[in-house]
Amino acid sequence: MKYKISKTTIGIGLFIIVSASFSRQILALVQLRIGERGVITLLGLVLVISGLAFLIFAIRNKPGAKRILMLIAILTSGLYFSWQIKIPVERIHLLEYALLGWFAARDLIKTNQKAKGAILACTLGIAVGIVDELFQAVLPYRVFELRDIVFNGLGTAWGIALYFLS
Repeated sequence: MKYKISKTTIGIGLFIIVSASFSRQILALVQLRIGERGVITLLGLVLVISGLAFLIFAIRNKPGAKRILMLIAILTSGLYFSWQIKIPVERIHLLEYALLGWFAARDLIKTNQKAKGAILACTLGIAVGIVDELFQAVLPYRVFELRDIVFNGLGTAWGIALYFLS
């Protein structure tokens, strides 16, 4: 069976890697303009709006009530987990990797080989996370952290789970 990764998935992966070089500076600039509480409020709004947008998208596919409840549980669990992360930019990272996981799952999960596609999608997300961390290791103001790769993998897995339920 042939697997193909879409331009959208590749674009999301590349954006994640490239944005490592400027995301903290943008966050610092926004924080300078609206303050730390403003940034926290803004990130909270991004999380809530992202969650609601995804929920609306998923409900448009008319899943059953049981599936909607599972979707809401997985979605709110991921949003709650991301809100517990102390570093604000890492909250956005979790959303980025969830998006990458969802699109990778969409590209790689075929009807008769769901497990293999899910493993490939998760592997792709972790590979992007490793490349992202290696890129950060060469930047003078960023560092390589294994913990981030774990969070990236969790974000990817969250996106894959949401794909299965949507």
